[in-house]
Amino acid sequence: MTVIDLRNIFRDRNIELIDVTPSYVYYAEEKNDNGRNDLFLLEYDRSTRKERLITNYSLEDPTFVEHLFSFEKTIVLVLENGFNSLWVIEIDKKDGTELNRRKVVCTGAFKSCVALDSEHLLIYMAADEENYAVFEKYKEVTGCDCFCYLYNLRNNRKHFVRASLIARLGVEGMRVMDVRGQKYVVLLDPFADEDIKEHYYREQRWINADIRDNLWLCLLSDLTSELESGAEEITLKSIASADIKALVRYMGTGGEKIYFRAKEFRNGTEKICSYNAFINTLDVEADITGPASENTLFIIDEKPFKTFMVTERDGKCRVQGIVNSDAKLTYDSSLGKFLICIDNRYVVTEKEEFDKDSGETHLCYYIYDSEQKKYECYECHCLIKGGTLVLY
Repeated sequence: MTVIDLRNIFRDRNIELIDVTPSYVYYAEEKNDNGRNDLFLLEYDRSTRKERLITNYSLEDPTFVEHLFSFEKTIVLVLENGFNSLWVIEIDKKDGTELNRRKVVCTGAFKSCVALDSEHLLIYMAADEENYAVFEKYKEVTGCDCFCYLYNLRNNRKHFVRASLIARLGVEGMRVMDVRGQKYVVLLDPFADEDIKEHYYREQRWINADIRDNLWLCLLSDLTSELESGAEEITLKSIASADIKALVRYMGTGGEKIYFRAKEFRNGTEKICSYNAFINTLDVEADITGPASENTLFIIDEKPFKTFMVTERDGKCRVQGIVNSDAKLTYDSSLGKFLICIDNRYVVTEKEEFDKDSGETHLCYYIYDSEQKKYECYECHCLIKGGTLVLY
């Protein structure tokens, strides 16, 4: 486990972490000075332990909200205030120069956005007062309650997304993964919440509709090309599908694999499965049917994917690695809620603690070393990425 302790650098600062790489940590800082909002983009060198300013902006509109996406050589900054226009700015990480700065105007009110790669941004717009009737008509035809646009940063072209699946899934329904240098998009298409789908299973004799969960996979280059061409249907590969009798839920990615949970309602069988996007194979990773007790939880780390079975009993938490982990250890429940186990040795937990002197409740993180049987407590923010723990 690698610990990056930035608490002294970030003390009393309004910081948002953007990315953690093997060499650098990238973050944004907002300052308000006499009613003027300033946004700073900064880099922390992990080897020299020095901070460097990449660039900074004065935000003339105090209602601006920033969305930041980090790539190998650039940072994409989106500034919006919930209306129909947004600024898209592409910044060189090395010298802070602006490679692109464009104002993008769409129909509706800004809802969300996601950068698929350094060149393509998906923008989702919700109904506003002026266009309410248009959105209602669109929903009747497509079932989607928002508009979606694909914006190309290279040629400054905005494309209305005609593929209703992309518009319907939204930002939360997409994950980008890299498989041996080839980028893919995993599309998460569950029918509804788990309890709702199981209710439909129990009432299936009254239902004629196709109640189905789907997990799809497509090449990122194919997806952007088809969306730019105005395609209503995109090229997809089905990873997993479950009708009204079963359940499929995405869990995470790691290396070449996409992991998902599959459950059959009739007999309660529940398994963690994987699909290898490089060799196109499907495997069962673990059978998790029937947890040990009602005090057992299955905790996942989405990227890179790991699964742990955590059982609390008699003041102790027992952690056992299920997929991509060989952890087998126990810690005192008083250390708080289990978050992750790193290197099959270090447990990171989270706990709210009350300070009698200040009368305030603080969020604390504990790092427990199962070999040394010792722990340390930190009152700060915490970010975990793979085997790296950032304290700030």
